[in-house]
Amino acid sequence: MSQNKYNKIVLRIILGVGLFSSAPLVRAEEASSKPEKVPDGCDLLSRGPGVALQDTEVTLHGFLENFLGDLKKDKFENLNSYFHPRAKVKSDIGDKIKSIIDSRYNAPLQYSIFRVWRLRSAEASKDVLENCPESDGAKIISSYGYEKQYAVWIQIMGQNELGRLILSIAPDKGKDSIVGFRIQQWTQSGDDWRTWAGKGENAKARKSNKEAYLAYDIAQKLVDGKDLVIYPVQNELLKKRDAIFSQAKLVDAVNSDLGTQSTAYVGTLLAKEGSGIFLREYIAKELPSQTLDNLCTARGQALQKTGWLNVNQGVRCNFIFKNMDPTKDSGLGGFYKTSEDLKLALKK
Repeated sequence: MSQNKYNKIVLRIILGVGLFSSAPLVRAEEASSKPEKVPDGCDLLSRGPGVALQDTEVTLHGFLENFLGDLKKDKFENLNSYFHPRAKVKSDIGDKIKSIIDSRYNAPLQYSIFRVWRLRSAEASKDVLENCPESDGAKIISSYGYEKQYAVWIQIMGQNELGRLILSIAPDKGKDSIVGFRIQQWTQSGDDWRTWAGKGENAKARKSNKEAYLAYDIAQKLVDGKDLVIYPVQNELLKKRDAIFSQAKLVDAVNSDLGTQSTAYVGTLLAKEGSGIFLREYIAKELPSQTLDNLCTARGQALQKTGWLNVNQGVRCNFIFKNMDPTKDSGLGGFYKTSEDLKLALKK
């Protein structure tokens, strides 16, 4: 694609779900002129674990070999060079990716190709491709501005969990560049979304609504592809979750069990040490860090006593003022208590 065809390509860079997450949006140039129409399509090129595209997609083969090589050698400082030049990705993007991976997966890690597809999009538009083979029912979203591009799923195998790097890669002036990126957690506490959904079904059958809600929510987070992948099962899991508690009713239930009115938001926590609950809590004024730390410990212990957490789950707390958005973290103080932290606090 020649340079004069560009005018606003949107690069989506989405990092993570769970304990650490961010979703920066970077705008670059988009292709404005309409290319000759081609039929939409999605062709499977590789099942991994190696790249093995040297005979069919030479440029992509070299790109992925180098990208995987830097991941395996822990050269995250090089990763910014793989992104689209008009994306204005900062040089620390590799450090951010490494921070998220380190927070979720126990080393040593193994990286390998899971799937590679070639996407064809009519008029270089942003399309939802439902016909991608061996995608486990997922729909892949193409990036706007390219008639031909690639969807690449790289598997992360940690000692505790599995994850995926979801890449959208497009050819540009003889080289390939990342135009969309996401780190997706595939297992939590060693279990994939199907197992967590099964836990939700079992808990619901036992009329254990607290356990069922948390299990369904964790399951749907494991199939959250943001704007690169759509997993249709996610909507079904959300419906089952919300049929148990809406967010407002969930907050009311937690407040009732904790004997407080200060809970602002309740969510699930995906962490290396295990699953758990994430609380945002209103405070009337700034408090010393140790006071907030102790309060988070007390909240975790109370959640265990009232059946919201089991003995292997932890809690993350963030504190906000009344005029702040309860769906967003604040800088007033954030604390994470593992199940071991909560056990040790009981012995003091």
